[in-house]
Amino acid sequence: MLDIAGIRVGYPAPGGGTRVVVDGLSLSLGAGGIGCLLGASGCGKTTVLRAVAGFEPVLEGSIDVQGRRVAASGLSLPPEQRSVGMMFQDYALFPHMDAAANIAFGLRGRTRAEQRARVAEMLALVGLGERGGAYPHELSGGQQQRVALARALAPGPALLLLDEPFSNLDTDTRQTLAAELRQLLKASGATVLMVTHDQSEAFAMADRIGVMDRGRILQWDCAEALYRRPADRFVAGFIGRGSLVPASALGLARSGDVLLRPHALRPDAQGPVAAELVALAFRGPGHVLGLRLDGGALVEVDLDDADAASLAGLAPGTTLRLRLVDGTPVGFD
Repeated sequence: MLDIAGIRVGYPAPGGGTRVVVDGLSLSLGAGGIGCLLGASGCGKTTVLRAVAGFEPVLEGSIDVQGRRVAASGLSLPPEQRSVGMMFQDYALFPHMDAAANIAFGLRGRTRAEQRARVAEMLALVGLGERGGAYPHELSGGQQQRVALARALAPGPALLLLDEPFSNLDTDTRQTLAAELRQLLKASGATVLMVTHDQSEAFAMADRIGVMDRGRILQWDCAEALYRRPADRFVAGFIGRGSLVPASALGLARSGDVLLRPHALRPDAQGPVAAELVALAFRGPGHVLGLRLDGGALVEVDLDDADAASLAGLAPGTTLRLRLVDGTPVGFD
């Protein structure tokens, strides 16, 4: 459904030349799949979305949607000819139109009967069948998001783009709506490419996630693979909690560093790993043990209540013994 091959996107730089924002980026997304570009602000993820939508030209490489080339060096189909829909960060709902009219806005050219039928279908899909006459200011943030989604889906685009779809919502609402939005998108059969800086949103929403840094995708994979088998040091440090520590600090017979997740060590009086106790704190729903390994690396270990109780009362500076669980951690030379 979407094939991006080695695109390069940039802007004129002050004083001449080009400031490259996206550099040699490639990805493929199958029909009905939900892909996500994940990265910090300024990594280029939104620029990729704008290039796919037709708002930014590509300097090199190509973009194909449904097997049709929509962008390449010297080629840029206008947005309305790409069969691509987009839901913006601020939803961009027209305040003077009710929900039904907002959804119908992208259906110009169809008969009124066709528009009414499609609007009713979209309102039902997003669970707002009784709110078609409500204006944006009468809807909650989550309901506004659903109207914006229904409007983007109404014309039946081959590809839907979501730009930070939860940025206008509070934290609790984000967590609730992420799984809900995924279900809506899967029910619609849409193929989706979204961008976010929030890992929990990416993990809840996407089938495939591309971790971006400085205009490149470092790894395009499922959430579990990114967490358990990061292919790059940056990905290892960016995804989830964890620390890169020297393998020697864990008594491992290999050079370089390994990725130590908070669940990878357990207290064990006979364990081969020695560490200095720094702190033991309750962070709900469990306890977190702060340790300093040989060589000075600081790490965190998540503990269950039984392990935490066994260490209660120990003073900082106490030497603890621990063992590795779940096998040898992923290493990096």
